[in-house]
Order: sequence, then C-alpha cells, then structure tokens
Amino acid sequence: MLYPNLFEPISIGGLDVPNRITMPPMHTNLGNKREGITERGGDFYLARARGGFGLMGIGIIDAYFVEGASSPFEFFLENDHHVKNYARIVKGIKSFGAVPYAQVGVRRLFPVKQLHRDDRPTLAEFAEETIEEMIQAVVDTAVRAADAGFPAVDILGVGGSAHSIFASQVFNNRTDKWGGSQENRIRFAVETVQGIKKALGESFPVFYRLHGSEFLKGGYGIEGAQFNAQRLEKAGVCYFNVTGGGHGSAVPQLTPNVPRGTYAYLAREIKKVVGCPVAASNRNNEPDGAEEILRLGWADMISLGRQSLADPDWPRKVKDSNFEDLRQCVGCNECLDSTVIRDQPVVCLVNPRVGVIPELPDTPAAEERKKVVVIGGGVAGLQLALTSAQRGHAVTLFEKKNHLGGMWHHASAPPGREELFSFLRWLVVQISKSNVDVRLGTEATLENVNELKPDVIAVTAGYEPAIPDIPGNDNPNVFPATDALTGRVEIGEKVVIVGGGGIGVEVAPHVARGNRLRPDVVEFLKENHALNEDNEWLFDSDGPEVTLTTRQDTLGGSVGSFTRWVLAREVKHAGVNVMYGTTTEEITEDGVVVVQNGQAELLPADTVLLAAGLNPNRRVHEAIKSSGTSAEVLLFGDSGALNHAIEAVREAYQLALQI
Repeated sequence: MLYPNLFEPISIGGLDVPNRITMPPMHTNLGNKREGITERGGDFYLARARGGFGLMGIGIIDAYFVEGASSPFEFFLENDHHVKNYARIVKGIKSFGAVPYAQVGVRRLFPVKQLHRDDRPTLAEFAEETIEEMIQAVVDTAVRAADAGFPAVDILGVGGSAHSIFASQVFNNRTDKWGGSQENRIRFAVETVQGIKKALGESFPVFYRLHGSEFLKGGYGIEGAQFNAQRLEKAGVCYFNVTGGGHGSAVPQLTPNVPRGTYAYLAREIKKVVGCPVAASNRNNEPDGAEEILRLGWADMISLGRQSLADPDWPRKVKDSNFEDLRQCVGCNECLDSTVIRDQPVVCLVNPRVGVIPELPDTPAAEERKKVVVIGGGVAGLQLALTSAQRGHAVTLFEKKNHLGGMWHHASAPPGREELFSFLRWLVVQISKSNVDVRLGTEATLENVNELKPDVIAVTAGYEPAIPDIPGNDNPNVFPATDALTGRVEIGEKVVIVGGGGIGVEVAPHVARGNRLRPDVVEFLKENHALNEDNEWLFDSDGPEVTLTTRQDTLGGSVGSFTRWVLAREVKHAGVNVMYGTTTEEITEDGVVVVQNGQAELLPADTVLLAAGLNPNRRVHEAIKSSGTSAEVLLFGDSGALNHAIEAVREAYQLALQI
C-alpha cells in the first residue's frame, strides 16, 4: 500500500470508519415518491461500498418537497415502506465494511435557474409557520433514517438547499429571528440540529455539509463559514464535509480548468476552529494530492463525489496500487447537467454503466461468442470494442490513422481541458489488456473486413469539420477551427473565428493566449531570478488579437450549462473580442466581412478559423451496408459531437450489450 494516510481508520461521532475516503451524498435522481429509493439506486450505493469507500452518504433525501423546484426523482423517506427499502441497502453497505449515513434536508425552495438571475429570489415571503414545518420535516425524516438503521444523519447545507439559502448573506433578506445577522441566518440550521438531537438523543451523530465560502458578491467568506461551523458544532454537529460555493456562484468549482486541490484550503480553515473531523471536497481525486492534503493536516477525510461516479472501485484500486486501471473523473459535468438541468437519472461520460445496467455484477457475458469488427478508433469505437471483448466476443478494431483517439485529441488540447485525455488513456490501457486485435494505420475495406468473416460489423460515424457555405472559405488563410488545436496551423497576428458554439469557445481562448508559459513555470522562473529585463516579454506577452463572431446572443451552443458559463468566462479572461448577432458574408484576403445590426464591417484577419460544428461521416457504413455482406452492420456514434461525447460512448456501450 502506497498511501498510509488515505487508508488510516478514523472515529467520527463514535463510528469506526475503515479509511479516510468518503463518498458524499449527490443528486442522482435514483429515487421516487413510491419507492423512496429505487432498486437501481440501491445497486448504485452497494457497488461503491464494495469498491472500498469508508464513509458513504446516502441522499439527498428530500424531507420537504417543493413542487416546481425539487425533482420528483429525489430520494424520499416518508413511510414504513421507504424505511424497509433503505434498511435493506443499509444492511448491504455495512456488509462490505462501509459506514453509511443519510443526508436529509430541504432540497430546494426555488428552481435552479432562479438562483442564477440578477433578481434572485429571497426568503422574505416565507411564513414563520412554514419555516417551523420545514425544520420538523427534516427532524422527522432523520428519525425514520435511524429506524432504517442509518447510524448517522447529515444535513444538506449546500447547493441551493434551504439550509444554504437561510445561511446566505445574499439570499436571506429577512429581518426577524431567521435573518438580519449571522447568528439569525444560521438559526435555521442550528435548530434543525437541535431538533434531531432531541429526537434521537445527544449521542446520535449529526453531520453537516458546509459551504467554506459563498463565492458570491456580497456573500460570506471564510470567516462567515467559520462562524457557521462553530455554531453548528456547539449545537451538536460532529463532522463537516466542506465544499465551495453553491448555485449562483460566479467562481468555477468543478470544471477541469480548476486545479486539483484548489478548495482544500476551505477545509483547512474550518478545521482551525472546530474540534471534530473535517472532509475536503472538490477536485481531490488524484491519489498523490489526496494523500498530501491528509498529510498536511488540512483535512481528516477526502470527499470524492463525481469520482465515485466515474469509478466505484477507486479506493480499492488505489489501495492495491492498481493505478493504471483508475478511471478518473474528467470534470465534464454531464452528470450535473443530466440530474439538475434535464431532471434525468445520473450519467457519466467515462463510466457508461451508470444509469444503464446494474454496476454490482460483472459485465454480462454474451450468450453466443461472435466475431466483431469495429471500424473507428475514437473513444466511442474503443468503448464498443472493449465492452464487446469483455463480454467474450472476438474483436478486431480498424483505425486508418496511426494513432487512436480521433477527435478526443482535439477535445483535450485546449489549456484547462488536458484532463479529458485521461479517459482516452484509460480506454487504450484497457484495450491493451484485452484480446482486441487493434490494426492501426489500416483503412477498413470490403476486402480486409470480409477476410475476417465477421458476424457483426460496427461502424462509428466519425466526424469531419463542417465548412459553411461562405464565399472565400477556400482561401489559403482559412482553416477548420479544430486544426488550431493540432499545432499545425500558423496563426497570424489577427484571427477571426467564425462560430461561437462549443468548438468556437474552446478554440478562442486557446488561440488568444498564444504560446504563454504556464503560470507555475512563470512563478518558478521569477522566484529563481531566471530572467532579466530583456526577456520579461516571455512571460507577459499577449497572443494574437482574436475576434469571435456568432449569430447567437450567447456563447457555447449545446455545451452543458454547468460548463458553458465557465467557457464563456475563459473567452472573456483571454481577451477575446466577441461579436454577437453577426452573420458572415464573405472571407477575403484582408479579413472577414460580417453584418451586425444591419451594418457591414470588415474584420481584419491574417488567419480565419471556421467553427461551424462537425458533420458525421457515414460513407464507410453506407458502403459496407450496400455491399451485400451477410454480417450484421451497425452504425453508432451518429448522435454524438465533440462536446457531447457522452451520447456516443453510452450508445457504444449499450450497443455492445446487445451484440
């Protein structure tokens, strides 16, 4: 074992936890009013208990459902039938040696979108009787959780929940005993804790999920969070899981451009003022960094939320030093977009089993072993080949290029997106361990495919840059925007990017920043006096002047909303000039002619990059389909795109289960 701190036991509120790795409660939409928690929800948690998580939060269990704000697929715990369902799951989790706890709370008072508006909702109109009802509902739910066998309960104090809204300096504008001062704003949470303690006894452990800072203009910072933690500990809380700001925050929390361990300092600051264990959250899923946080004493536990989605066996693999098999969360936030925005069950780009089939059993073996040919070595093709091989099929994969990955190399190229590459690396490692016959630099033809006498031929659509029908689109200074990510395009001093969708917002800041050195390299060189006045320009020089044009009034197109606003902010921080509501009329040797508000304008440009999206390439599939082959011919990946690879990967996985 390489990480002694991660796997050191700990006692929390009198509960013996086998290691320092916790899975916090998450919004999964695996419940409903009828069952409380569905069978799929139970399997979800049991798979992660088997995977070695020491402390596991089950929830979010909504104690006070607000129609139109919360999801009907939350977890509920309202009656004896629900209690029995949870009891079975609690028993199963304990059988694997993990310690479960139930997170209870008021999930939402307002729809998510309202929390992001300038005219944010407030608490002023809530009657005091309603507030008391909410507190009692949480207490009653906590009692039923104890009846189900949960040895502890946790209060949801983050993410736009009622407890986070009441504690907020921004959303809580009350002037009675429930607002107006720090003491009054935290009263809602304090009285909830006291109510649970009164109902279940002073020795019953109560946890709290806490914001370490609101990260909102006018909101509380670390000192306010410390105040809240101290009041809650005095009320009886014996463990804090500390995260960053909630919904409405303008500070990126979870996207891949957030450096690992960025928000661990929030746990450190809370730990300074309380005497109970504290967990660090957000982007701590790299074993070395997680171990360091514990070694430094910044936290007592490491909280892995989305990482537990990506790989339910993360703790076991780390303990066994099975590092090459770790399937890392890449921060794409498709999970959050699915549950919070689309109100669907949770999904995961890198773990397509989530929401498709139970994760506790092994991948089901095929009833009949077949010869399967997969054409295309992008992430979707690799996933189909891997899953087919795991099911026992004989798989051959053709890739006409001399490397695997396809468009994923573009997706992971921009600064801040490098982490996406880990998914491709994981797929390639797993393929190398399987019996898949990979044929690189080999274009699939009717002849070499038919030589294998396949039962199934699965063709991934593949994608090509869409070239808009604009006069001058074939000029020598015009390129697909994705080519700028390959390093093979000479970028001029003035660049115009046509198209503000997913590709445009990824490419624009990448180009605008030019060849700047990384901030950590700059800091090192300056600290060590490795520069003088003559080469200061190396560190402070700007990239080319970039203008991004779009027909729309917003950026990001179909990119998920949890990531779109971060990309738009990066465009702004990189100094890109954005022109909204424009149409491109012509590309000339001098630049790009656009029309905005009825006025034509020439945008000077040495380099023009076309970001008009991607078109699927179905030619190989059509040729094989029409050849009269006796094999079953399948097309997949036709609905995915650069920013929604999750659709193509899940389709590939589901297709492999049907072969």
